[in-house]
Amino acid sequence: MSEFPSLSPKERRRAYRHAIFNEHGWVRLLLTINFHPVGRQAFRSGQLPPWILIARIRRHGLRTVINLRAPDTPAVALEREICAEEGVRHIDLRMYSRDTHLPEVLFEAKRLLQEIEYPALFHCMSGADRAGFMATLYLHWIENVPIEETHQLKLWPYWHYRYARTGILDHFFDSYVAAKRKSGISLDDWIREEYDYEAMRTHFHSIPWINLLVDKILRRE
Repeated sequence: MSEFPSLSPKERRRAYRHAIFNEHGWVRLLLTINFHPVGRQAFRSGQLPPWILIARIRRHGLRTVINLRAPDTPAVALEREICAEEGVRHIDLRMYSRDTHLPEVLFEAKRLLQEIEYPALFHCMSGADRAGFMATLYLHWIENVPIEETHQLKLWPYWHYRYARTGILDHFFDSYVAAKRKSGISLDDWIREEYDYEAMRTHFHSIPWINLLVDKILRRE
């Protein structure tokens, strides 16, 4: 299920320490792991501690875990091992919380959503931004929910800040919905024919003090 080698006991201990302290996993343990159902067949979350991931896999019968973080993150290495032990498919699809993504990445996400086995979990570090972006795509492409009715990028209960740099994800979907209202264009056709990746990034503006909160205080990835 993975091209990555198994961890040695020393590497496993190091990965645990990194996940809890360097990635502020202790904050997520104390406050929220941001785990939520998405439609009929999926879930979204932040980076789950190993023992919670095992419990969620077994409780919900998860068949696929899609990691939206960098594939070489120590916590993801632990996750990858757990998925192998539990017979769950693990997939790395790197996404970014402050980018709208190139068309090829978006269509790779669609391909994966169409071919994976469900129930599935999509996760990033905090579960607020990238997980919400992927959950929106899942609801639209797999469950045929209109983008404007997906509601996966919200402050409550997901802790997504649309007026920080992470709001570029909202800007992407808002731009599509505006185009759809004019012409009825599908998301796929809009991405192929009208979506301008560079212009999208140039035209989006965030609020500096909210960036300070998200980037420096919350230290979102």
